[in-house]
Amino acid sequence: MMFPRKLTNAEEQVLREQAITDDKPGTVLHDFGALLDAIGPGGVEASGKYHMLPIKLIGELDGLLSRPLKLEMKRPQIRSHPYLQGLNVLLRASGICCVEGTGATARLVVDPVMKMQWDQLNLTERYFNLLEAAFRFGRAEMVGEDSRASSELLWPCLVDWQHTPHDGKTFNSERTDHIYLMGVGRNWFQLALMDLFGLMKVEQPPVPITKWYPAGLRHTPFGDAVMNLLFSDRYKFHDTESEDEEDEYENDDEDEDALPQQQFGVWQSLFQPFFPEWERNLEIPTIEPRDGMFIFRVSLGKVWRLIAMPSEATLANLASTILDSVNFDHDHLYEFNYRDRLGSKRSVHSSEMDEGPFAYDVKIGHLPLEPKETMTFVFDFGDCWEFKVKLERIEPRGKQKSARILERHGKAPEQYPSWDE
Repeated sequence: MMFPRKLTNAEEQVLREQAITDDKPGTVLHDFGALLDAIGPGGVEASGKYHMLPIKLIGELDGLLSRPLKLEMKRPQIRSHPYLQGLNVLLRASGICCVEGTGATARLVVDPVMKMQWDQLNLTERYFNLLEAAFRFGRAEMVGEDSRASSELLWPCLVDWQHTPHDGKTFNSERTDHIYLMGVGRNWFQLALMDLFGLMKVEQPPVPITKWYPAGLRHTPFGDAVMNLLFSDRYKFHDTESEDEEDEYENDDEDEDALPQQQFGVWQSLFQPFFPEWERNLEIPTIEPRDGMFIFRVSLGKVWRLIAMPSEATLANLASTILDSVNFDHDHLYEFNYRDRLGSKRSVHSSEMDEGPFAYDVKIGHLPLEPKETMTFVFDFGDCWEFKVKLERIEPRGKQKSARILERHGKAPEQYPSWDE
């Protein structure tokens, strides 16, 4: 097992001498570009609740990759193809692709503003912006995988890199169900990302591939230098990010938006001494506040309420109105959960909780929800009342400027039912 240490002279030389091209140190730039071209201006159907690449295009997209897998499966899924799954994470985590529409009409499209920025970056800048997208912003939940073990993807990949012997390791092709790696577990798309970036060499199983598994793992000199650099500085950079987020949670007069925004370039000072070509970064557009009356349909099973909230009201006001609409006491913790434009889960908490952002800081007009999109309101973590909160529409302001309940349907459940009856 390796431990954090300073880079050796040899590792520093490896970094300085590494050329960044479409297929070096890995094929990520070629393959990512191929998917962007395939998605095109019109986009593609977004598959499932996580809005992933469509299953019907797996074969076509696989053929565009530098090293196609040529899966032979009757019913493949995106998770069946770890490289497409990993690239799906990059499409969302980079912000270059976003979801338009909801439900059956949702499409994964290329954001023209982000694509224009991407086209202006040089190859080195593209590589390292994608590296941050993968390992700082990437989340397993973006592609429907278990995200309980870790939020970011950097740490499990670092653990796997640590536990891979210097001379590599191979796996038994007759016992593929028993392959489980320290760190990434069986989330093979994380191995695919490491391979795409040239951080680890992943050996492919023999063809025909009816079920993908890693046939072997090998270190690469470039990957060892990068991973050791990230491992050594991980906590320093996490401390910096935490302080930045705490500043964003403070509600002051100059910046009323308490929702944190992802920013590329945190690792730039770490890598720029070796890659001076890294000068520019992608900038994810900020959420512009909207004015008006926000009309929410708040459902609890078959019971629902239609609630109007002015844009200057806060999520704390919305929480109070929801609880009033079902005659619940306000004596428990709560949180709102939604997905941001990158597809990552975000939470806003009641003021009594330890971590922000806090509901009294977040104004309704700053919510990153479009009409017909939903979030959840979880109240009382013991009984766990989970309300579905759907933004029906945004109306122009009328005479009424305060929160109000427009419609009531169904009898609200008892908050504290008597179990003795």
